Order: sequence, then structure tokens, then C-alpha cells
Amino acid sequence: MPDWFDRNGAGLLLAFTVDALMGEPPEALHPVSWMGKLIGLADQAVPGRRHGPVAERVSGSVVAIALPAGTFWAVRKLLQAVPDRIRPATEVMLLSLALAGHSLFQAARDVQRDLASGIDDGRAAVAHLVGRDTAELDGAGVTRAAIESVAENSNDGVIAPVFYGLIGGAPLAMTYKMINTLDSMIGYRDRDYKDFGWAAARLDDAAGFIPARLTGLAAALAGPAVGGRPGAAIATWRRDSRSHRSPNAGVCESAFAGALGICLGGSRSYKGKLVEGPLIGEGKRHPDSDDIGRAANLMYYSAGIMLVAGIFMRRCWRKGF
Repeated sequence: MPDWFDRNGAGLLLAFTVDALMGEPPEALHPVSWMGKLIGLADQAVPGRRHGPVAERVSGSVVAIALPAGTFWAVRKLLQAVPDRIRPATEVMLLSLALAGHSLFQAARDVQRDLASGIDDGRAAVAHLVGRDTAELDGAGVTRAAIESVAENSNDGVIAPVFYGLIGGAPLAMTYKMINTLDSMIGYRDRDYKDFGWAAARLDDAAGFIPARLTGLAAALAGPAVGGRPGAAIATWRRDSRSHRSPNAGVCESAFAGALGICLGGSRSYKGKLVEGPLIGEGKRHPDSDDIGRAANLMYYSAGIMLVAGIFMRRCWRKGF
């Protein structure tokens, strides 16, 4: 078994620590920024783009397969090319770049702080976290948007990369980042991307399926650390997750709502269009700004549980239980 795979447990623990303490590099140096540029080029340059639904689905499928496969190949080749003495450090760096815990935690805290200064500041801060329209949000809307983003991105930005890093090291963790970036850029249901982004959205749903359920389980187990109950998180997950339009975000948001003892969901606006959504945690209290900080803490507690459990399971697997 190659060295880069054998070191996954220790490498991920170090990478998680690096991300928690130092955060992400400037955008211009971040691999996700480069991924975004590649996706943008593909959006414009791939043959078949804007030539009918069938051609768009075919060309979009090619992009959704080629870019993640190319990412895996490129990262693995990079690790093989660097000298042995710096290969562990290189992999730790790459794994830390696949994680977004620090930036998510800081963004949530920024919303909490700015909302206390005024609704306009809160709207401006939460606009960096969500894709929905924020100009007309009231204080409760800003709070719900922030918590829902923390819940969903606990999976997309932290636990899913940890999961794939445990399985396949930095190559697979960065491949997941490409899949998730594809979905965030072209996986929309609007007129421009419903066909071209169809494969990217389905691939992201598939890649996030298991990690999202691990996120829900970890949030339930971590609930007592933020004053919640595991049973309430599981019950809300089972009752409300299927009514969400996303098979993965629904799990994360409902588990977080139950663990925090709050109500999330409802209607929201995207590009001026009102979208009706289900209530998650119906009958529970509406969140306040303090719950944003609780959600950010729950994200880290959940990720820590997932990381420790994953390393333990991997060691057991290697030793044949």
C-alpha cells in the first residue's frame, strides 16, 4: 500500500489542526479558486454548450467526469513527484486546503457579531455565506440563513473531505472538492444550468450521500456539548429531512435543528424568485443570534467526533479488527 495512503490518519489530524489554527490561504493561491477558473472555462468552451438539452447534458457529463478525474490524477502525480522527505508535509498541506472549518467558523461568528451591530451589517455578512437573496432579510431570516449554511457546509466543507481523506488521502479529498465546486458553480436548476449542470449536481448528491449522514449522526452525538439532546436531533432528522429538496442538506439541517432545539427552513428568495421550503424542527423555538455561535461550535464538535471515529475505524480495519 502506498505511503500517502498509510499516513491518512496522522496526516488528516495534522491537516485539521493546521486549518483550525491558520485557516485558508489567500483566494488567489487557493486550489478551489483554480478549480473555479477551470470550471468557468469549461462552461464557455466545451462543445455542445447551449446547443439543446441533449447536447448540454452530454457535454456537462463530460465535464463532471473529466475535471474530478483530472484532479485525482494531478494530485496523486504531484505527491509522487515531490521528494520523499517533504511528501508527508505536502500531503498535510493539501489535506488542510481541502478543509474549510476555520473559514466557516469565522464567517458564522462574523454574522453573529455584525448582526448585533445592525440588520444591514448582518445582511452584508450573511451574503458571504449563502446564495439566497439577503437584501430583504429580517434579523430572524439572517440568523436562519447563517445556521442553515453552517449545517450544510459542515458536510461539504469539513466532514466530507475528512471522510474522503480517510479513504484515499489528499487525492480523493481534493477530488471531492472539485465535485462540490462543480455543483456550487453549475449545479443549478435554472434555465442556464438545468441540463449542463445536471450531471454535476447528481454526482455531488452521490458523493455527499454517506458523509451527510455521518454529519447528521455526529451532530446528534455532539448535541450535548451545545446544550442539546441526541434523541431530539435524530427525531428531527427522521421526521423532516425528506421534505427538503436536497437529499443531503436536508439531513444536515434537520440534525442541526434538532441538536440546537430550533426551527429552520421556510420560504426564501433566489434571484428575486420566492421559493417555498419546508419547516424543519416545526414547533421548536425560532433561533436567535446566539444560536449562530452554537451552530458554529456544533460544526467543530461534530467534525472532531467524525475525525476521531474515522481514524479509530481505519486503524481497526488495517489491523483486521
